[in-house]
Amino acid sequence: AQAGAAAVAVTTGSAERGDRLRGFGATHVLDRQGAGDGPESYDVVIDVVGGPAMPAFIDRLAPNGRLVLVGAVAGMPPADFGAHLLRGFQQSRSVATFSLDSVPRDALASARTELFRAAAAGTLSPVVDAVLPLADAAEAHRRMDDGEVFGRIVLTP
Repeated sequence: AQAGAAAVAVTTGSAERGDRLRGFGATHVLDRQGAGDGPESYDVVIDVVGGPAMPAFIDRLAPNGRLVLVGAVAGMPPADFGAHLLRGFQQSRSVATFSLDSVPRDALASARTELFRAAAAGTLSPVVDAVLPLADAAEAHRRMDDGEVFGRIVLTP
């Protein structure tokens, strides 16, 4: 949204999470099956979740649209996700992957510096679900595995 995107859609697993995401500026909210409010199609989908539901977002791409898989916290997409691309062959859709491992270290350091500056200036605010002592790291992992976390958990010494 800060970069001027016309439609911002964020997937979520519950209506409560969707309301919280709207509070952070999401203009449209979809679930992991690609259903929800917003336009029928998108020019770009950036998927940080992946997993078995990823093909539903291929189906939501506009002609010449691109899905970029940047994470797979729900696991890898199904092996047959290419079938969704082929069914919409005339739409010229594409899927790409992106890993920070392909970005030069100096570019990562520069981007990290800019993010810290934005956070210090208050134009970028991290979403912190909880602050826990390091001794509770196992509990933090359990909460993340159970999908209870909205944002990040900070562990302190």
